[in-house]
Amino acid sequence: MVGLAGCAASPERPAPSTVGCAEAVVAALPPGLDDLEKHCVASAGIALQCSRFEAWLAGWGKEAGDALGGGDASREDVEANRIGRRCAAAALDADALLDCCRQGLNPSGR
Repeated sequence: MVGLAGCAASPERPAPSTVGCAEAVVAALPPGLDDLEKHCVASAGIALQCSRFEAWLAGWGKEAGDALGGGDASREDVEANRIGRRCAAAALDADALLDCCRQGLNPSGR
């Protein structure tokens, strides 16, 4: 059993709980993103505002829920989540984060 007690709340977190923090980040996503961009930017935001582990947990939880609940689970979504976590480590601001996600999702520039 994995304990989440180690995810201590900090003043910068949008919510003290793991689920609340992730939901707050997702609710604040900018409009106009396609599905893979949403996955990437949400994972990056959760990694930055909640924790990297919570971003991993939220991404896999979303895909598991999609797979079991009739949603659209896909490897592309999992990869977009991974790219988002990687971008969170390098991005300096929201624009750089979105640019990183777009480059990671479409490395050939097509």
